[in-house]
Amino acid sequence: MTPDLDRFIQYARANPNQRFNSVMGLLWRPEGLLDSFGYLAKNKAPGVDGVRKDDYAVGAEQRIGDLSSRLRRGGYIPQPVRRVYIPKTSGGRRPLGIPAFEDRIVQDRASQILQAIWEPEFLDCSYGFRPGRSAHDALRRVDQIVMRERTQWVVEADIKGFFNHVDHKWLARFLEHRISDVRFVRTMQRFLKGGVMEDGVVTASEEGTPQGGLVSPVLSNIYLHYALDTWFERRYARTCSGKAYLVRYADDFIAFFESESDAKRFRVELETRLAKFNLEIEPSKTLLLRFGTRMNLAKRTATEPRTFDFLGFTHLIHASRSGWPVLTRKTASTRFRKKLCEMHARLQNRRTDGLRAMIGYAARHVQGHVLYYGVSGNLRSVSRYIYRVRGSLFKWLNRRSQRRSYTWSQFTLLLGSLEFPQARIVQRMY
Repeated sequence: MTPDLDRFIQYARANPNQRFNSVMGLLWRPEGLLDSFGYLAKNKAPGVDGVRKDDYAVGAEQRIGDLSSRLRRGGYIPQPVRRVYIPKTSGGRRPLGIPAFEDRIVQDRASQILQAIWEPEFLDCSYGFRPGRSAHDALRRVDQIVMRERTQWVVEADIKGFFNHVDHKWLARFLEHRISDVRFVRTMQRFLKGGVMEDGVVTASEEGTPQGGLVSPVLSNIYLHYALDTWFERRYARTCSGKAYLVRYADDFIAFFESESDAKRFRVELETRLAKFNLEIEPSKTLLLRFGTRMNLAKRTATEPRTFDFLGFTHLIHASRSGWPVLTRKTASTRFRKKLCEMHARLQNRRTDGLRAMIGYAARHVQGHVLYYGVSGNLRSVSRYIYRVRGSLFKWLNRRSQRRSYTWSQFTLLLGSLEFPQARIVQRMY
């Protein structure tokens, strides 16, 4: 982080209601752009121009100087993002936009500036893409609300294609709440309207912000801060007859209520509120259910929903050994199957890479799985996932030739000697 940005962050924290009229200088200064250049990873996929970090590093100071000059005089025009698709957990494909490397430099610097301005203003109910906050913090908050605040109703909602329907005019108005520098706001609008290249054809962007851009997460947080967070915390919750809480991670959110009438009214008013900002709820993924520690578990009907999914975990209430209702969570079945299928296919494709390469890849994957899903109450699901990965690895190690390479006993000893990751609890939820 450059000294000028550090001073700006300190000033923004001390003046959370300040409207800034000259932030473009932070964006075009060569020192800041060079700092962002050094921060960016080398192994990211290239954009439409095919330029990677190693390519841009040749004559980097001259390139950065030219980029700074274009930003300063208003001649910087972002290139279209390259459109790719990744499979979604629920089926279908999710579009991602890969910006050109030079645009990534500018976006990284811009995201730091925007984060510095809005971080003091963001509410506590927001957890996604914020410094010092994580998905596990959001899960801990869910646990705290259900177990301590003793809410009894949950509204699980999903915004339909959020990143594809962000309204550019509304986003510009939200930016102008805190930034009066017209040139900076115009630069952000150029990113939004830069277009998308798919199969060699460039399509103009009239709405939305492409997932994959470095500035998209903070812009999305700003959009939902005004469209959802402040409305819920400062207006809707105050009209409720009982307690009401919101937990949001990026565009995924859950609302908790003490009163059934407040929960039902929220579903109706939420649709009206989001429609104002060109957003809508996905009906098939919206759920209202009774969920809390004061409910009678024995009297639940067979057709009554009993669980909800949030951040890759299925949350459920069950009776403890002493008979008291407690909140537990396990890996969501859709996420479990999807990750396992992906791992199976990747191990199959790596059969020619060699023994240690296959085991090393599986070990890294399992370690990442344990670090995220190794939360209180989920040890059984993590153990089952590791067992299935080991089975897949055993299968494809023995399919590298016509001869069988290992028995299960030999395979188990091999993984033990290589210290293959084991199931464990990493994150305590209470």
